[in-house]
This record gives sequence, structure tokens and C-alpha cells, in this order.
Amino acid sequence: MVTLSIIILLLLLLFIGMPIGFVLIITGAIGIYWVGGYDTLSGILSTTAYRSVNGFTLTTIPLFILMANFISKSNIAKELYDCILKWIGHIPGGVGISTVFASAGFGTLSGSSVAATSIMSKICVPEMLRARYTDSFATGLVASSSGTLAVMIPPSVPLILYAVQTDTSVGRLLMAGVIPGILLALLLCVYIVINSLRLGSKIEKATWVERFVSLKFIWPMVLLVVLVLAVMYLGIATSTEAAAFGAIGALIIGLVMKRLNFKDTVEALVEAAQQTAMIFVIVIGGYIFSYFFTLTGIGQSLISTIAESGLSKWTVLFLVILFYIILGTVMEVIGSMILTLPLVFPLMVNLGFDPIWFGVIVVLLLEIGLVTPPVGINLYVTSKQTGVPDDKIWRGSIPFLGVLMLTIILMIIFPEIVLYLPNKMNG
Repeated sequence: MVTLSIIILLLLLLFIGMPIGFVLIITGAIGIYWVGGYDTLSGILSTTAYRSVNGFTLTTIPLFILMANFISKSNIAKELYDCILKWIGHIPGGVGISTVFASAGFGTLSGSSVAATSIMSKICVPEMLRARYTDSFATGLVASSSGTLAVMIPPSVPLILYAVQTDTSVGRLLMAGVIPGILLALLLCVYIVINSLRLGSKIEKATWVERFVSLKFIWPMVLLVVLVLAVMYLGIATSTEAAAFGAIGALIIGLVMKRLNFKDTVEALVEAAQQTAMIFVIVIGGYIFSYFFTLTGIGQSLISTIAESGLSKWTVLFLVILFYIILGTVMEVIGSMILTLPLVFPLMVNLGFDPIWFGVIVVLLLEIGLVTPPVGINLYVTSKQTGVPDDKIWRGSIPFLGVLMLTIILMIIFPEIVLYLPNKMNG
């Protein structure tokens, strides 16, 4: 009854619009007081706020956010899209494929689902409409692919938070998203080509001179990201050190290329601090709420109940997948992870599933929720930037959500898609 009451209160506070971090703090604190009393609550609250975010690994988050903000302020997204369009715009579906690759590229540079969706909506949708794509197809593609690719291909804040909360390797988890991200991009491209051949979309031609000239605007930032990934993969640096290298590298490149001025730099620093504070409040709330779960013994009871039920591990996995798809429709990614992992993660590990593999699955499942009503943040972001109604974007995104589910199925059937790079890492 205590747990049920706390969960009802949590849902009520979320429904009235309270930020998820404060919801977790308030409901977790009430639950701890209810179960353990004032002394227990006082002891937990007096130490958790500092201890939960005082970790070297968590420093990765503000550094990668800062790197992303420097890159975003450098206004490289338009040049990246134009460059890719000049190189592949002449093939069937080239404009749509350029959108996918530009989304993957900018996602790698930014690591933010909502930021990638917002910027790609403004840049890519007008080009696709000019190439005779329908507005539903164009906006559906951006809404469903931009943000998803941004959190699959490192750096990815959700994957970093998963690693921190579950005590798994940040570097290995970031590398685990690379091949699934590439696979997802290729499957999206296959669908775009088939659709373009069926309907006939306009192609964009460019000369070889224009193609090579377009590279000069983007190669420094692309090289920076490649170096950041390389030093992590080769074991030369930790994920935190790589993030620091990326942040200072993005700043230097922006200044040298005269894409950043003093005002832009200050704005990037302030925005990074604000975004980090928001995430860390959620992390603190998640730890407080997980203490409540620990006191109630729900986690161990859940594992014992499922073990005694006779359900196969694959049946449990199917139920967990269904749970995360539904949860993603009403909650954003970070809050969903922080809230559920204290219960779900021990269960899945106890059943024998690889923790790194499961992390990539969870993040991709929750990203599907960002394109699914009623919350569907990426739907609303795309609609705001393009003026296309939400329901039309949702209808246009359905085929692409099918591609996302196909990617998840392939990762379940062939776990090496996720685990190959992490297992080959040095260090």
C-alpha cells in the first residue's frame, strides 16, 4: 500500500507538470519517511545530494554538453547537411538520405535528441519539400530519425547516465551505440530509396568542385569527433578525459574558424551549466527514490516473484520492452531511466542479459516514445519548427518507427551488433 500510494502521488505530480527531478525527490523523501522514519530520511537527504553527483565519471556529462554547445554555436549543422547533399543528392532518395546522414552526423556532434530534431527540422524539411517529398514524409523522417540517431551514436547523455546508474563502463557503453546507430541509418536509407523509386523525388546534382569545396567547412569538427571516439576506443583516455579534449577542441576550432565570439562562448557556458544542473537534479532525485525502493525490498521481491513464476527470460524481456515503449509515451528519456533502472536492471542482469546490450535497447525503446503521443516531444519540436500539424507528423513517422523496431529485433537476435565494438576495446 505504501508503494502504491507513492507511485500514485508520483504520477499525479507528473500529470500536473512538476519537473521530474523534483517529483522524484519529493515522492522518494515521503516514501523514505513513511517506511524508515525521520532519522533514516535525515541521514539519506544529508548525504545524497553531494554523494550522488560527486563522481569523476559524471564529469563526462557537462563536458560533452559543453562540447555540443560550442559546436552548435558554431552553426555547423547547415554546412554539414549541404556537404552531404552535394555528395549523395544525385542518387534516388538522395535528399532524404542526406537528412539521415546529416542527422547522424549532427547527433554525433551534439549528443542531444531534442537539439538535433530542432535543428534538422529547420534545415532538412524545406529541402525535402523542394525535392517533392510530402510534408508528412519529410517531417516524419526528421522527427523519428534525428533524435534517435543523436542518442545512439556517441556522445550520448542517456547512455552515459545509464552507465553511471548501473555501474557499467561509460566508454564501452558509448561505443556499443555506434554499430546499432549505423545499422539504423542504413535501414532508414533503404526505406527512403524504396519510397523514392515508387513516388519519384527530385534529385540534386553538384559538380566535383562544389563537393570538395563543401568539405572545408566541416572537416575540423568531424575530425575532432573522430579523435574523441578513437581515444576512447583505443584506451588512450577515459571517457571523461576524451570529453574534456572534445570540449576544448570544439572551442579552439570555433574560435580559429571565427565561428565563435565572446558572446557565443559565454552563452555556451551558461547553457551547459543550466542543462547539467537539470540533469543532476534528476540524478539526485533518482538516488533518493531508489533508496525508497531499497527500503521497501520491492526489487528483490520482484526478482523472486518472476523467478518463481516460471516465465522464460525471453517472455520477461518482451514484457520489459512493452513496458518501456508505453512508459516512453508519457515520460522523457532521462526521467524514465532514472526512475525504472533500480528495479529493472537487477532483474535483467539476474536473468542473464548483458548490461551493456540492455542499455542500448532501453535507450532506443525510450527514444521511440519521443515520437509517440501523448508526450512525443520530438513531434512537437518538429511541428513548431515546420508548422506541420502534430497528427500529420505522427502518421508520417509510423513507417520509420517500424524501422526502429526492426533494428531492436535485429539487436535481440544478433547481440554482437551491440557488443562487437565494446568487446574489442583496449583498456
